[in-house]
Amino acid sequence: MKQDATLDSSFWINAHRSGLLPQVLERFRLHYAPEVAAELSLDFASGREFWRLAGEGILTEAIPQADEVRGFGSGERAAMNLALEHRDWVLLIDDRRPLAEAQRMGLKTLCTPVLVVDLFEKGLWRLQDAVRQLARLTAMQTVSPALLQVALAQLAVVRRRKEESHGHEEADHLSEA
Repeated sequence: MKQDATLDSSFWINAHRSGLLPQVLERFRLHYAPEVAAELSLDFASGREFWRLAGEGILTEAIPQADEVRGFGSGERAAMNLALEHRDWVLLIDDRRPLAEAQRMGLKTLCTPVLVVDLFEKGLWRLQDAVRQLARLTAMQTVSPALLQVALAQLAVVRRRKEESHGHEEADHLSEA
């Protein structure tokens, strides 16, 4: 079952450019604020894909009822306001400062580098796929190095946990023989 989410243009652009969009669309039912849509121009491939999917009804417009968030750009504020109004939604955002503020506010958040780790953790991607995708995000130079560092640290923890779990499974299997 898909999870409801709202997004900022930073996440959309990075997910589109890096090839993560199919995984995003598979996992989330996406809602966007008009302010976010206004940032996605038809002049760019990510904007064209956004408007194509919005036209097909795959992306749904949602208008925030309140304007509680201060600072940041209009799209970031609108996405954060939607997440505040719909606490069960995930806020998909790649801008470091608004992401940190959203987390401080207790919102569920996800950035593209952490999505990559999640795909590996759930067994949907192999380690080399995750590393390759993080390298692709790094090469784009549009994702904060701080977010990438957090994801790399998380990837190392998940990898170690998987190796330990796998090692225990092998040991259990050998002791049964």
